[in-house]
Amino acid sequence: MSSEIRPINPLNEVLVRRQYYQGSLYASAFRDPRFSSGFGMYPPPPRKPKTGGSIAWILIKFGFVGGLGIFLNQYILFVLTTFYGIYFLIGAVLSSQAAVLVNFALNNFLVFRSRESAGGLVRKILLFNAVSSSDLLVRIPLLWGLTSALGISFLYTANLASIFLTFGARFLFSEKKIWTKHTVPNIAPSH
Repeated sequence: MSSEIRPINPLNEVLVRRQYYQGSLYASAFRDPRFSSGFGMYPPPPRKPKTGGSIAWILIKFGFVGGLGIFLNQYILFVLTTFYGIYFLIGAVLSSQAAVLVNFALNNFLVFRSRESAGGLVRKILLFNAVSSSDLLVRIPLLWGLTSALGISFLYTANLASIFLTFGARFLFSEKKIWTKHTVPNIAPSH
């Protein structure tokens, strides 16, 4: 004789009775979460986010988002300097800030989406913008030097060169400080 405990199935209660109507089957199915999940009664169990992948894959995604940001930066710089006559260094700052906002959104929702931080979204935006603005402290003098001293076109070559030269620092800071990995401490069982 086994002392096995089986879960009570509400459908069995209805089926044991010889006379039942269709509504009682539905009612018992609604009471049991195993049967009612298809009816939308209970939300699906929470999914655990992916860990994010290898550093190479993250770097590729970060570079892709950065490439979109470069395109946006170049386009806005072109529009500001060509159609509105804005001085190229001011246009570089404005176009960079527009690209920063788009890059932040794409990095947050595509590249580092599995990483949550205690500071929240506002902290990430402020930190990402601070990094990008400090990046301008290097890029703007570099852009001015390449354009004024060497006579390189600001729109095509000098702006792209200044962006690529600071790419590595932006990636490292973003990966290590803005979207940090939260690791679970490895606690060995005590014997």
